[in-house]
Amino acid sequence: MQGEFVSLRPIRGRDDYDLIALWSASDAGSYSSGSQVFMTGEAMEAFVAKHGLNYLMVVDRDGEPVGGVSWQQLAYPGSFEVGNVVGSSELWGLGYGVESVNLLLEFLFHQRNAHRIHLMTGLFNKQMVQIFLTGPIKTEGVLRDFFFLDGEYHDALVGSLLRDEYYAFLESLGTSPVDLVDRQDKLDARAMLNQRIPEIPACRPDDRSGGDRNESPTA
Repeated sequence: MQGEFVSLRPIRGRDDYDLIALWSASDAGSYSSGSQVFMTGEAMEAFVAKHGLNYLMVVDRDGEPVGGVSWQQLAYPGSFEVGNVVGSSELWGLGYGVESVNLLLEFLFHQRNAHRIHLMTGLFNKQMVQIFLTGPIKTEGVLRDFFFLDGEYHDALVGSLLRDEYYAFLESLGTSPVDLVDRQDKLDARAMLNQRIPEIPACRPDDRSGGDRNESPTA
C-alpha cells in the first residue's frame, strides 16, 4: 500500500513492537489514545495478540518507520475501529497521518469488504478534529468526559464512514482505489471462461456496494 509520502507494511518482528511501545509512551501516545502507555515491546506484542488488534507500520519514502495504523473488528463482520499514530512530533503536520489513514481505509473498504469504519478522537487533538470536520467522516456524537489528560477530563468526538460514502467521496475527487489485480486481467479471465461455459453470469467489476452479492442471477 503505497502513497505519495508514506506506505504501509506488515510488522516484521520485535524491533517494530519496540517502536510501537516507544511511541505509546511518548507525546504521540497521548494524542492518539488519550494517555501514555508504558510497556516493553514484548508486552506490546502480547497486548496486540490478546485484544485482536491488527497493526501495520507506516514508513517514509526511505523505508524508515514513522508511525503505525491499527484496526480491530467490532461486533459484526465488516465493522472496524481504526487508529493511527505518527511517532515523532517533528513529523506532525506533514500529511503522514492523513495519508496513512487513507491507505488503511482503502485497504479495509477495497480489500476487506468493510461496511462501516468507526473512529474516535479526543477534543484535545486539533489535527484529528479538523479531519473529522472537513473530510468524508460523519460526526455521530460527543462522549462527555471520556479522556483524562493533563489533570482534567476531555470529551471524545465519535464518527464513522460507510462503504457507499467512501466510494462516493473518491468519485467526487475524481479518483478511485488501487486494484491489486489489473482490471483487464479480470475481464480476460471471465471472457475465457464464458467461451467454454456461456451460461456463467457476467461479472460486475464496477459493483462496489457488496449489498447484492448473495442474490441469485436472473435470466
